[in-house]
Amino acid sequence: MTTEINTDHLRARMVQRLLARGAIVSPAVEAAFRAVPRHCFAPEVSPEEVYEAPEAIFTKHVDGGRAVSSVSAPWLHARMLEAAELDVGMRVLEIGSGGCNAALLAEMVGPGGSVTSVDIDPDITDRARRLLAETGYTRVEVCTSDGAQPLAEAPPDGWDRIIVTTWATDLPEAWFEQLGASGRLVVPLRFRGLSRTLAFTWHGKHLRSDTSVVSGFLAMQGISVQAPRVVRLVDAEVRLVVDEEQPADDQALRKAFVSTRRERWSGVELTGSEGLLPRLDVWLAGEVVPYGRLRATQAAAERGLVGWVLGSGAGAVWNGDSLAYLTLRQAPGKPEHFELGAIGHGPAGDELASRLTDTLVRWDATARRTGEPLVRAYRRRGAEQPEGVVIEKPSARLTIT
Repeated sequence: MTTEINTDHLRARMVQRLLARGAIVSPAVEAAFRAVPRHCFAPEVSPEEVYEAPEAIFTKHVDGGRAVSSVSAPWLHARMLEAAELDVGMRVLEIGSGGCNAALLAEMVGPGGSVTSVDIDPDITDRARRLLAETGYTRVEVCTSDGAQPLAEAPPDGWDRIIVTTWATDLPEAWFEQLGASGRLVVPLRFRGLSRTLAFTWHGKHLRSDTSVVSGFLAMQGISVQAPRVVRLVDAEVRLVVDEEQPADDQALRKAFVSTRRERWSGVELTGSEGLLPRLDVWLAGEVVPYGRLRATQAAAERGLVGWVLGSGAGAVWNGDSLAYLTLRQAPGKPEHFELGAIGHGPAGDELASRLTDTLVRWDATARRTGEPLVRAYRRRGAEQPEGVVIEKPSARLTIT
């Protein structure tokens, strides 16, 4: 009895924190979080750790410690469920099994709905199946399969919701094919070195996002996997992360980075409380080609190898023998304001830095106050094809406006 009272209390405190944070906003999501015994899906750790954890709890490791399965952070579970806009009676496909999220989904769709949870790893599906049975969620169907492939169990008119709980680098054709006409696809998607959980709905023959959450997930496994390419500019201290097989000459860019740097400043200022940098990063990914992320260690910053680069990295652009990346500095005489700029290296570094700062000025004039950028996803083999800057994926084409 003591344990039951303790876990009930811990779960209630977790829900109150999520409500205060704004991660939970709807009564349906709140009710699901109050009902599901979250600690039962991570029995390897204490209930206190499960309910108090600010981030994910890893439940399987391979290859000397690499994590391949986890119970996501409570705030992220909540944000994804809110983005899914679930209702009773819906048919839901979950890609990436763990058990906890499937239980939350089952609570929200009710006895009249259905939840099918898929994972490529039989160890993970066996574990999820066992934990769901132990907690009474026997209505959830757990399948061992590659979630990027068509699922034979799909309803004839498609899933009402497809919720992906693992980091994807593509939108496979099966997801386009098996998402219902009024369905929603919620997926943590990697593009141009960024990771965002996006909620998509149909807009004509393509998908359009209406929700974006900054998030991180474990990588998806299977045929749709695309690992990012890392160009080591200064050993492991400064790296250029390149997605979508964008061309980059490793040797030439390393040589460029050790050359004299050129700074350009845009006059565009931010305050620390605005929270605009994540939106700016996504918008730039749809405007600048090529585009990736420059990442640097704290030691590299202290040694003066890079300008002001935040922990999540900085947007970067490059050509054959030069590169430039975004940076910040404190605005003169304004302690709470920061000016956006760019640092360039190589023969064309100054030109690339100017190109970035010109783009920042255009963002400030046209997109700064328009809300989250829209991500549109088109089938590569579909009749409708996008215009403008296109992010090429194996099965999809993305645009960002």
